[in-house]
Amino acid sequence: MQPQAGGKIDFHRSSNFMRSWSPQTGEICREDVALSTSRAPPPAVGKPVGHSERKSVEVPARKKAKEDPYVNATLGAIKVAEAVSGAAASLQRWLQSPPPPRSPKEKSKPVQAVPPFDIQDIPGAMRKIGAPVGADLMDKWFAGQLNYPPTPADERNGINQNGVPYPAGMIDSTSVKIDWVMKFARAKAGLNDLMSRLATPSAQREIANALRPYRNRQDIRPWLECQSDIVRFHKEFQFQQAPVDGTLSQKLTQFITQSLFNEGVPDDLTCALGSFNLYAAVSQAWFDHKNKSAVVTHVSVYVKDNFTFTDAAGNASQYLGHWSRSHVAIVPAHQVAALSNVGWLDHAVVQGSVYAKDAVLYPVKNTDFRAWQRKHNQGGDFIIYTDRLTMKLDTPIRVAL
Repeated sequence: MQPQAGGKIDFHRSSNFMRSWSPQTGEICREDVALSTSRAPPPAVGKPVGHSERKSVEVPARKKAKEDPYVNATLGAIKVAEAVSGAAASLQRWLQSPPPPRSPKEKSKPVQAVPPFDIQDIPGAMRKIGAPVGADLMDKWFAGQLNYPPTPADERNGINQNGVPYPAGMIDSTSVKIDWVMKFARAKAGLNDLMSRLATPSAQREIANALRPYRNRQDIRPWLECQSDIVRFHKEFQFQQAPVDGTLSQKLTQFITQSLFNEGVPDDLTCALGSFNLYAAVSQAWFDHKNKSAVVTHVSVYVKDNFTFTDAAGNASQYLGHWSRSHVAIVPAHQVAALSNVGWLDHAVVQGSVYAKDAVLYPVKNTDFRAWQRKHNQGGDFIIYTDRLTMKLDTPIRVAL
């Protein structure tokens, strides 16, 4: 059943100071109140300057000719005559003109307009709910060159719409730090999970495959071997991973199924990385030639994540909440529709007048970001790598080669 404009609807809005949800009741907005994607995009990062753009050249003023007293006197007389003639003509026109119309007793009321909310206002709202890192990453996305994976499989492999690997500028290894990630409890839990499975049989097979080409050496330090290239390091020496759940979609699902008192508003880690993986890679190892084995003494832990808005084929587009310039809200009915793959997610909600500041909360979905890309031919999905947390193992991992 489709919702009707003006109908009552329950939602929960962020209480930014308390970092919690505040139960609210509002109304479903009329259909013409919708999220805007019309604001001009920010300057694209790395966009080449056109050859036609040139600096303006100041044209020098002409030199004055030598003044002639006789000529000046004659020109002065002509100007006086023209001024008198012009004044007389102006007076004649004024005498013959009709009287001006009377001003109306009541001034016409200005037409009210709904304060616009553009999709590019979301980073500002993120900062107000306490998610500055997520806001910075979204600003980076808006300013990026057009880049996106057509399918989830392309996303996993880092293949863009042109069928080629992401450009180097779409690999971000500086914006998110592993120490910042580890400030969040669920990231620490993910790290403990990762460390507990470093020596599983599958992990040992991956380690052996990675180190076998170097078995004639005395030892190896993979980060130096890869010349500090995180993409190569991840591809050649990563051997284990552990998921850290926390996508906004998962948060909204938890919100519906669990008590409000246990679920806070999306934090900065959710806005920045959503659901992500912690990875372990070999950081240092030595080779036991006598026993034909390798011994891993140190590992590096880091995050790799895709900042993307890709939906799975056949599913409703992922619901990212209702947003205003100051708040994020969850409308359970919208989320239930998304979970049921119904997809009625296009209705804003309002408290009071639609003309009041921040009264309207607009639904946002993955497809809104894709529509923005098509409209402006800009906006780039990118891959995030954190820096590495390197740890010495209490119990080294020995693998047969």
